[in-house]
Amino acid sequence: MTAEMLDEAEHKYGSGETLRQVAKDLGVSRRRLTDRLSERGVVIRRKSPSPEQVLEMARHYEQGESLARVGARLGFNGGTVRTHLIQAGIPLRDAHGRIR
Repeated sequence: MTAEMLDEAEHKYGSGETLRQVAKDLGVSRRRLTDRLSERGVVIRRKSPSPEQVLEMARHYEQGESLARVGARLGFNGGTVRTHLIQAGIPLRDAHGRIR
């Protein structure tokens, strides 16, 4: 991989794209991309939060933070936060802040 490709990959990944999508766009394996970004010092996001992180997600969400804000705080995207809150039985709010 060229330095330009790695710069592009780092930018895309840092903007929230998944490793799988960035690797596909660049025509390389996810594992190879992970290795190269790690060598550059890029922190690779985990697939799943730990049980402690899910508890922290729930705490922040229940205090009124959005899914996106909770995710940004803990290094996950809003969809990941939503999935884990649902699995934990946390009621989600609608777009107007009402419990669904």
